[in-house]
Amino acid sequence: MVIILVAFTFLAAILVRAIYLSVARKREIPTIELETGRTISPAALVPVPARVPQFPEDVYYHNGHAWVRLEEGNRIRLGLDDFTQHLMGNIDDIEFPEAGTKLNQGEVAWKVRHGVRKLSQLAPLGGTVVEVNERLRRDPALANRSPYEEGWVLKIQTKALNKEMPELMDSLQFKAQFDQDKARLMSYFNSQTLGLAYGDGGEVVKGVAGKIDDRTWKMLVATLFHSSPE
Repeated sequence: MVIILVAFTFLAAILVRAIYLSVARKREIPTIELETGRTISPAALVPVPARVPQFPEDVYYHNGHAWVRLEEGNRIRLGLDDFTQHLMGNIDDIEFPEAGTKLNQGEVAWKVRHGVRKLSQLAPLGGTVVEVNERLRRDPALANRSPYEEGWVLKIQTKALNKEMPELMDSLQFKAQFDQDKARLMSYFNSQTLGLAYGDGGEVVKGVAGKIDDRTWKMLVATLFHSSPE
């Protein structure tokens, strides 16, 4: 009798384990095999949710999507806006000007790279570079996480503030300009192409720079950043 009970207990344990493994296999996230032999989870194929870019009210904006924050002593803090970081996706590298470099308003101030895409951004104000953000140099993705605060790009000393400030916009003016630029783009591209970049509410898909073809990228850079792609 004891032998029968032991045997029954052993078989029951095997049966329970078999049922557990079967359920576990059913709950595993399926994978997709690529032509290269690698496999990826379907979760990797889900588009990153789009969202409307943020334009804080405490800074001024240039039409090339760089922002300006005034500081004491005619020192100006500059950076790239939320739209730029969202459109580029995870930023891999930023090319800074050296301290002492003289920048003119509307000329290339720094370059942002993600993968094969590189974007030259224009200086919103002219002046002499007095400081670059070394934290951002070491960790370019800081511009993704905090574009208006910790992810600032550089500081300049300017002597033409009164002359050049009228070229900048506050947040309300910049939003209006952004909507006009978007409408202009919509007249260029078909709805299928624009669907990669914009949603119905003006959202921007994260990392759209790497999702569009070269022609669309060049048009987008020229229209929204007033710059030339590399």
